[in-house]
Amino acid sequence: MQFLYLFTYGELYMPANRSRTTGWRRCLQQLVDHKGSLQIALAPSGPAGRDFVWRAKLISLSDGEILVEMPTAAGVPLPLEEGVQLLGIIAIGQNRWMFRTSCLGRTSYRSNSSDNIALRLQMPKTVERCQRRRDYRITTDVLSLPQITAWPLFDPRSVVLPERMCQLRMERHISKDTSPRALGEKDIMPDVGPSFTATLVNIGGGGVGLQIPTGEGSGTARHRLHWLKFPLSGSDGPPLCVTAKLMHTHLEAGNSTYMGMMFDFSFNPSHKRFVTQQITRAVAIQQREQLRAA
Repeated sequence: MQFLYLFTYGELYMPANRSRTTGWRRCLQQLVDHKGSLQIALAPSGPAGRDFVWRAKLISLSDGEILVEMPTAAGVPLPLEEGVQLLGIIAIGQNRWMFRTSCLGRTSYRSNSSDNIALRLQMPKTVERCQRRRDYRITTDVLSLPQITAWPLFDPRSVVLPERMCQLRMERHISKDTSPRALGEKDIMPDVGPSFTATLVNIGGGGVGLQIPTGEGSGTARHRLHWLKFPLSGSDGPPLCVTAKLMHTHLEAGNSTYMGMMFDFSFNPSHKRFVTQQITRAVAIQQREQLRAA
């Protein structure tokens, strides 16, 4: 059985208190009041799990439902369907509480004088506290975040050919092209500096959030543009390559660094459509597998 993973997220910080395991609903309401957001991730199939996480705005609560904005990938809504099983996490500071839930379907809501699409999630009856600040696990479920390789980008004009080659490799994988030319194709890199590794902690409407451990990527915050390469969730195909712009950084628990990055398609606008297609395709495949298994 596979699950979507859901996180509550917001700028709300409180000291840890075991009584909040029973008062979790009050904490959730406080996140609504503070205009916090939720993160939604689709867990992939197979033992080598790579769980993408999306951030979506928390809209409202009722006795039986949690209403969140429809998550997107580079501005394109993700194809999340009714009946998909979910696992949720209430996160306040570095404390996390997890619970099982499911998607009840889509609905519309009014915001800023326009109609928008939202997801209806089933309100849980109980939650379970994660034992460690950095763990995303409870007794029966574990969230495994993907690893990403990144390079400071020196010349953004040099990304056009590498992004095109990334697209060709992906298209040949999807079409099951096993010709010697396809298998022997070399990886082409843009003009970049030394690489560093990070954990992909969320992939939002227009970019990604990376967590860099202590000692990794020293000085990377001095560079505005980066070249990113990461595996697609639930796929054994080639990695996805994309240019991203550093928007903000901050320190987290354990002296790790969080980097918020926005996808940048300035020098190759056609690459945006390809990136969104691959992400939404991976999500759709995993949902289909989960619903078939159920």
